[in-house]
Amino acid sequence: MYIQIAADGSLTLEDADNMKAFSIKEAVTGQSVLALVNIALPAEDNHYWIDANAVIQLSSQGGDPQWIKGFWGMLKMVEPYGYSDMEKGRVKAHVESS
Repeated sequence: MYIQIAADGSLTLEDADNMKAFSIKEAVTGQSVLALVNIALPAEDNHYWIDANAVIQLSSQGGDPQWIKGFWGMLKMVEPYGYSDMEKGRVKAHVESS
């Protein structure tokens, strides 16, 4: 699963059924800072803390209770590794250039 940042800065959630990976892909290198300003906070080493509810809103499956349950389950599974913060409702992702 990844957030795709298009050349125009718009965001979409792609590969939403892949609950084993989460990242950010940008069409134009360096555009993530501006594109994510409303849903994420910068973290270390080209990572961002992204609002989990914003990810759900980006998903075409955001209205599916089973998908939402699976998404929150994924976040819970990666919390011990520092890739989610359940208390703050956010997930950490790294930026890849596509």
